[in-house]
Amino acid sequence: LDVHLPEMTGPQFLEALRSDAELAHVAVIAVSAADDIETIAQCLESGADDYLPKVFRPAMLRARLSAALHRRRLRDAESMTREMDVARNIQRDFLPESLPIARGVQLEAALQPARQVSGDFYDAFTLAPSGTIVMVVGDVCDKGVGAALFMALFRSLIRSSADPVGGGAIQMIGGRRTLVRQALEAATAADLLVRVAGFTNDYIARLHGRTNMFATVFLAALDPMTGRFDYVNAGHEPAIVLAPDGTTRELRPTGPALGLLPDQVWTAGEGTLERDHCIFAFTDGLVEARSPAGEAFGAERLRGALRANTTIPAKLVRGVMDALNAFTGQAEPHDDVTLLAATRTI
Repeated sequence: LDVHLPEMTGPQFLEALRSDAELAHVAVIAVSAADDIETIAQCLESGADDYLPKVFRPAMLRARLSAALHRRRLRDAESMTREMDVARNIQRDFLPESLPIARGVQLEAALQPARQVSGDFYDAFTLAPSGTIVMVVGDVCDKGVGAALFMALFRSLIRSSADPVGGGAIQMIGGRRTLVRQALEAATAADLLVRVAGFTNDYIARLHGRTNMFATVFLAALDPMTGRFDYVNAGHEPAIVLAPDGTTRELRPTGPALGLLPDQVWTAGEGTLERDHCIFAFTDGLVEARSPAGEAFGAERLRGALRANTTIPAKLVRGVMDALNAFTGQAEPHDDVTLLAATRTI
């Protein structure tokens, strides 16, 4: 940039450049006569990255440009790091601060993102007045910021539609998509989970279908006193019911992933969680994690890690994560990993 322009000064041009969102990142070298120190100083204050005298050698220009671009890349990287830190903190606030504490059940969860932000999520909350504990583990397709944004949306939709005094459905009314609330105070836990899956699916598919974003989700509703549980598995990895003796039962998919197409159908499975038995739900990042040699952690290693640990949730989650981290070593994370364990204690 020559600091002397026909219709404006160099500093004025720089201020206009820096206020333009599309051009603000461009590195600028100011060029002026060596004795025009005042104008050069004004240009540097207005956002120029460096300056050169009007007579310069190509090697000088290359060196100054290289240095200016390097400094700008460092600033951009620092800015991105700060923004990702903010995003990570916001996303962490979408996860429960603590898991429910209820007589007859213990819960533990862990989330290990592959990047600064995650497309995985988990949740657990108690329904009043029944005391039923709802557990959720989800995995939004893709990774990074886009997946993290949809993770917050999926989690919020599931929470809101699990409200026992009213959920809803997306219907066309007068040519507009409208959320219709439905009172379901008398709904069973199985009805509730099916409704949650349907509402969340239709909201994403109808209002955000152009994004092609979807999530696999495991939902379960556990009565701590009787041990009865109902579940909906929306295209997710089979959750595992683990007995103290190491035997397992899989809770396989009961319908498709959420958000692919509207008006899909899910059924609810059921079971009874006996004393000291555990429901262990996880995302596919666990079994698909890779060793430095490229080998997958896999379902058999997972079952080995489950059998090697007690069904006490805190010890089980920690033991599985320790086994995973020992297996992957210094390998680049393949995907986000989320675990949620619930054990009945009475």
